[in-house]
Amino acid sequence: MVIKKYKKGKCILVQGPAKVELLEGFIEIFGKKIKSTKSKDKNKAKMDTDFDSESVVILSEGIQYPFLMLEDSELDFYVSNEDFITELDKNSIPEKWINVTNEIVEEIKSSNEKRPLIVMVLGLSSGKTTIIKYLANKLFENGLRGGYLDSDLGQQTCYIPTTINMGVIDKFILSAQEFGTINTRFIGSTFPKSDLKYILPYYSKELIDDFSKKRKKAKFILIDTDGWIKTETGIHYKNFFVNTIKPDYVIIFRNKDASELGEIENKIKSLEPKPKIYPIEELNEYLFERNKEDRRFLRQRQFSMVFEQFRKITIPFNDIILVKEEYDMQKDKLIEKTLDLRELDKLPYHYVIVGLKTEKNELINIGLLFSINLEKSYYLIYSDITYKQQISIKKITIGSLRLSTKGNYQGYLYL
Repeated sequence: MVIKKYKKGKCILVQGPAKVELLEGFIEIFGKKIKSTKSKDKNKAKMDTDFDSESVVILSEGIQYPFLMLEDSELDFYVSNEDFITELDKNSIPEKWINVTNEIVEEIKSSNEKRPLIVMVLGLSSGKTTIIKYLANKLFENGLRGGYLDSDLGQQTCYIPTTINMGVIDKFILSAQEFGTINTRFIGSTFPKSDLKYILPYYSKELIDDFSKKRKKAKFILIDTDGWIKTETGIHYKNFFVNTIKPDYVIIFRNKDASELGEIENKIKSLEPKPKIYPIEELNEYLFERNKEDRRFLRQRQFSMVFEQFRKITIPFNDIILVKEEYDMQKDKLIEKTLDLRELDKLPYHYVIVGLKTEKNELINIGLLFSINLEKSYYLIYSDITYKQQISIKKITIGSLRLSTKGNYQGYLYL
């Protein structure tokens, strides 16, 4: 435990795992303002262990938060290593980010559109989720409510890798879990390879349309994207994505080592109606970058947390079909290819991730396909579904990622 006092204007970067308690003062984290609610009675304060208090912030491993002092403040840190606390003399959120955010907030506030305005963030691993959190909190602070589309398959914020998710922004956001998932689409991979580079944008459009239809008062939708850009295929994928979604505003983190971003930006400029583009040139020198090992660990942890509730379930074949989703370029639509179970049984399909769906293609839950028993006509699935949900399953969409029951990578199934 370390108690420290800071002057107004100071910014403290804290890396998790950690717990930080605001004892006195007024601070801001990713645009969320927090006022101390601690009692002046020190004896009562010592008794207060309410972790749900607005004055207490919990950081899990692999996460970093910036604590900006809006007035002289006193903080109590619980960290395993004091090196996880870094003191800065200025706000870690760059001035350019603040200006872009303020302009977008004012535009959305003054808009008379009957639909949510769409803000898409593009770039490599350069702070896309961070600026979305900041923008979400500033929009909410101004009385605006909206949605958040997380389309990054490998680093899901809302739910679990291999899916894309629509969350709702109706409160201030700090941790990933606070976005909350209200709608999910199963993709089945942590990378939009092959036909998935068309399927992902297609499902993203579905999620946006469904959200807009059901939430008439929503003023905006923020879209986080993956960092796949630096190939010809990556350019094609991002161009198709942008053209499918047709955003109103695009924030682009330019990068001198990624000339492909310039080609994507030029393509965006040719769209009709023209989106408003906000290029960000300078890097955030205080950005917390995760390496590949950290990203892999976080993915595994997300899978593991979901799989904790799973169990082995035997599901009779009945009329349930096993399908692979593909994209028909000429007809511009998704198609389902029914798989031959005997042919699939010859491949290393065991432990492949699957989506359990209704006849109307609604996702009931995800699972792992353990085995197909051709002799006794049943699927052995690892999932968490009720009997009522089980009898609603009419199709099983097969993905490509294979995982252990602990969420560890086991390879890919190539069909």
